[in-house]
Amino acid sequence: MREFLQKNYNPQRAEKDKAYLYSNLKHYGIASSTRRAFVIKHKNYLKSVVKSAALKLCTELWNQPSFEERNCALSILQLHADSLDITDMPLIEKIMREAKGWALLDNSIIPLMPYILAKDKRTYAYLKKWIRDTDFWVRRSAILAQLLFFRTGKGGNYQLFFSFAEAQFNESWIDKAYKDSLQRSRARFFIRKAIGWTLRELSHKNPQLVVGFLNKNKQKMAGLSYREAARRLSKEYALKLNA
Repeated sequence: MREFLQKNYNPQRAEKDKAYLYSNLKHYGIASSTRRAFVIKHKNYLKSVVKSAALKLCTELWNQPSFEERNCALSILQLHADSLDITDMPLIEKIMREAKGWALLDNSIIPLMPYILAKDKRTYAYLKKWIRDTDFWVRRSAILAQLLFFRTGKGGNYQLFFSFAEAQFNESWIDKAYKDSLQRSRARFFIRKAIGWTLRELSHKNPQLVVGFLNKNKQKMAGLSYREAARRLSKEYALKLNA
């Protein structure tokens, strides 16, 4: 991994990536396609190792100082996603709280949480705790955790997600949690975007649920969330939205 990073280091791109992601990590400026090719090259080996070894390697990579090493850690976790269970939640929570940005956060919570939730309903207690956290990235995780369920129309707790989304319409907690105006703005954007994105995914298989939610909450929810949620509705269902 270190040889790969040094060989592909691009300082100009690294500086741009760091700024774009508001990142405090070291960046090597390696394109996502190049990172994926590296993982694919070693995929058979990484997938063949026992879970305990994979988690150890993942943890070691996650604790390194660069974005690319952390991203590789998530790739390894994804290769072993079907073996994850509720006992692995301490590692998932560590990653979630230390990600501090959408690129790493979304790449962990969205592909991994459905496997754990499907195996053990007790895992939903974590989401109920996350949605009350004062860190907006943690709240975003609670909102996005079921996204793949909704995309496929298989599994998930719709009503729990709806309750999470509705609880975020009152954004007064953001002003209390963050004094910096940029952080307040980012908190509002990423929470609103997560709500709209998840509703949009839900609309593929259950458009009637999304239409009902939007008609019920149009006057309460942010415009960004509403627009994102309605964006992929068919004409048939779009016509059912309240004017």
